[in-house]
Amino acid sequence: MDLWSPSHKWAKHPDKSPPEAPADLITPHDEHLPEHHDHDEHHDEHRDQPLTIAAAIVMWFTVLLPYIAVIGMIAWTATLPLGWLTLVGFAISYLLIGFGVTIGYHRLLAHRAFNTYTPIEAAFLVLGCMAMQGPPIRWAANHRRHHQKSDQEGDPHSPHLAGNGVRGVVLGLWHAHSGWLLTPDKPNTDRSVKDLLRSRLITTIDRLYWLWLLISVAVPFGIGFGVTGKVLGGAIAVFWAVVVRIALMHHATWSVNSICHFFGYQSYKSGDHSRNNPIVAVISLGEGWHNNHHAFPTSARHGLQWFEVDLSWIVIWTLETLRLAWDVRRPSASARSIKAATSTPTPAAAAV
Repeated sequence: MDLWSPSHKWAKHPDKSPPEAPADLITPHDEHLPEHHDHDEHHDEHRDQPLTIAAAIVMWFTVLLPYIAVIGMIAWTATLPLGWLTLVGFAISYLLIGFGVTIGYHRLLAHRAFNTYTPIEAAFLVLGCMAMQGPPIRWAANHRRHHQKSDQEGDPHSPHLAGNGVRGVVLGLWHAHSGWLLTPDKPNTDRSVKDLLRSRLITTIDRLYWLWLLISVAVPFGIGFGVTGKVLGGAIAVFWAVVVRIALMHHATWSVNSICHFFGYQSYKSGDHSRNNPIVAVISLGEGWHNNHHAFPTSARHGLQWFEVDLSWIVIWTLETLRLAWDVRRPSASARSIKAATSTPTPAAAAV
């Protein structure tokens, strides 16, 4: 999957006429409507677009880097001390850039779960680009397709389509976690993001994706070099604030695709295998309340129980309280009652 190319290289940009509501986009008011089906989806399956050699190399690098970096992180912490600059730099970069993905890419861009001022939207999207998970429009397109076909044929990263038995489970989890990134591109991926392709702000940020990646490396290097006065200090800052951060953040996002469709509990009927997983929720800044999200995809809040801590929601709520965000969507009590599973988990049960 060519995850790294900005939209102007793969998408057909629509004209600037007033956009129709895209059929593939789950809108804020259609939570109870039947799923939209693409009539030529089966025809599309026979027209997968294979990766070029260059794209395949880049995607293998994208897949392998998080695993190699985790090994390097473990080796480092086992043999070398961690200074305050290392820890602070890692924590700040993980939170800021993580919110760029969970709030900017996911809840704001892919689902339009709230509205905010242009500078704030731009800041979240630029931070999301720095996560090295691909340009924003491609990310949103893949995610919307996941919701349209969740755990069915056509889902980019379901763990439930690799067969039965232990082998099927292992292959399915690998595919959902990382393997899907190495599969061919589906045609007409731009079909579900026509609304985003009409936005000058979003397409400009998307086009400058590589610039944001460069800045994400240059800033920690500059800070590390400035504080220590040594190139080694800058290199150490880059390793922790960029390489390790990318590794852990990728695994957090990938765990939502794999673990949260296999392990955890379901509070709501969502029509798929999505699960709420407390551990994934912690490392993914609230994205692990995945069953809640699939039941109410346009909700800005994913942690719907008092014990379901959702750091991304806390940021959105703070923006709303400060009147920097509006049209913040959350499921009504009646909607939650309609979709409620037979029993509601307790904090103790949720921790199991």
